[in-house]
Amino acid sequence: MGEKNPRWALGLLLAVGWLGAHRFYLGRYASAVAQLALALLCAALWLWGGRAAAYAPYLLGPIVFWLIRDGFWLFDYFRVEEDMDSRLSAFAQSQLDEQASMPAAKAEVAAAPVPASVAQPAVAAALPADLPPKPATDPQTDKKSLAIQMAQKHIGDALARRDVQTAHAEADTLVRYLAQRSRKPQSDPHLAMAYLLQGMTFYQTGQLDAARKKLQMGVHLGAAFAELTQPVHQAQSFLQRLRSPQMASAAAATPLLQPGQYPLLMQSQDWAQALALCEQTIALRQAGQEADVPDLAQHHLHAMEIAQHLGNKHRQRVHGQALLALAAPEGAAVPVAMRRQALERLGDLCQSDEDHQAATAHYAQALALVNVRGSGGNAAAQALALCALLQRMASSHAALGETAQALQCWQRLALYLDSFERLDQQGQRMPDPEAVSGMLADYAAFAIRHQPARVKPLVQQALRIQQRSCRGYSLAAARAYEVFAAFLEAHGQADARRSYLRKALLLVQICDPDNSAHLQQLKTAIREGA
Repeated sequence: MGEKNPRWALGLLLAVGWLGAHRFYLGRYASAVAQLALALLCAALWLWGGRAAAYAPYLLGPIVFWLIRDGFWLFDYFRVEEDMDSRLSAFAQSQLDEQASMPAAKAEVAAAPVPASVAQPAVAAALPADLPPKPATDPQTDKKSLAIQMAQKHIGDALARRDVQTAHAEADTLVRYLAQRSRKPQSDPHLAMAYLLQGMTFYQTGQLDAARKKLQMGVHLGAAFAELTQPVHQAQSFLQRLRSPQMASAAAATPLLQPGQYPLLMQSQDWAQALALCEQTIALRQAGQEADVPDLAQHHLHAMEIAQHLGNKHRQRVHGQALLALAAPEGAAVPVAMRRQALERLGDLCQSDEDHQAATAHYAQALALVNVRGSGGNAAAQALALCALLQRMASSHAALGETAQALQCWQRLALYLDSFERLDQQGQRMPDPEAVSGMLADYAAFAIRHQPARVKPLVQQALRIQQRSCRGYSLAAARAYEVFAAFLEAHGQADARRSYLRKALLLVQICDPDNSAHLQQLKTAIREGA
């Protein structure tokens, strides 16, 4: 093993040199430098010979690990590429078939830009326009533009059918595809367009918190590109409505609304009038001879949500208990999912009142209603709901000083989160990567005092998931950095703590610039550390 081995040295330099260059191309500079440094050291030992060459094989361990990991990454990359190529080919062919099937006169009309309110149903009218055409110089750029057009069409069709799940899946697939192929996210207008499209899809389907996050990300990335001026302005107008609910409610709330139409007021965030109409709807349903129990339970659940936004704990508790009373009789038709959500919200209500004993009881009842194994294709969503309940229970146990029970909840939750990450590594869809990373960060925060050795692996796992999901640009990644900064503070590493707080501050400035309290908190912590 101590002899010179120039062939091994040359082969290693060629293989790892390409690998390091590939990582530089992807913008992974730290790992690229580490790989090249190890390769050069190993090759130098083999070229030098003597006793030092005996240590060269030990340096191959991390290099082989990187090779295997990059092999899996490349496999997933080309698998996604092949799947997208087949979808884009089918989409392009369908577009050509549509153009060929219409008369020449109609083809000219169809080629002209059509207002969204005419071309698509009103529910899809907020989707941004396509990127302006640019000279075809790069096949990858053309492919990205075609992917955006395909996603827009599929999302518009799904929203027209009220198929919310498909619309969300199309937007998420587009963001993942473009994020994986963007060397520098800040310099890619297609990725910015994908975030804008995803945010507007969330906005159209009423998921306003998620819409705000994605729209802010899209505006931040797209502001630098002149070709995205129109969709960026459109996104800014949506953000303005989200920041000032009364502006949207003034336009949406009309005297013609009937009691059963209160969800329109929920979308415009006019919570006070929505609660009044919702309770009128409940009263009308209860006055009927044969009330539809699942429908009545759904209205009670909506009333709990509206009361939560208003901060009206009394009405929230009243409607929650009414829903559970509907489910109490033997053979009641109230769906299990509604009962579980009501128990969760009642538990959250008790937790906000610091009645942790009652909160734990509600969470335990909700936990008994989650059936992961018997849920078929919905197993991942059920498992995520189970994890959310375990997270809440762990928090309540910790507040009661029951550290052992809290630790059991976290350890059980970690098993499910590990299975989610394995699904993600295998190329399957992970349910809500941001929520999964947030749970890992909360577990790490708990582990600072009770399992210090687990903190760093948990934070790394949370960041790894966010890196694959959105290249690390998320509030979940910021939360992970904050937790690790707290861990470093507990161990007296002030300089490293400031470094991680700065990373968290940058992500919050990008992903949630309106949260002035959080921004000020981070800036104060950085100044105090200095």
